Amino acid sequence: MEHTASDHRMSDNELRKAIKVMQSRADDATKRGDLDDAKRIERTVHDYQDEMTRRL
Repeated sequence: MEHTASDHRMSDNELRKAIKVMQSRADDATKRGDLDDAKRIERTVHDYQDEMTRRL
């Protein structure tokens, strides 16, 4: 995953929380009309969701 700056692997709970927070930020960016930022954040959310799926 390209979004982590260290070798720290988030726990399942941390990953769930990150998905929730990032999705909220993407929604806010969309509401503000900042579609480029929203798309970038959505890509991060998707990467985190993929990571969670691989763990199941």
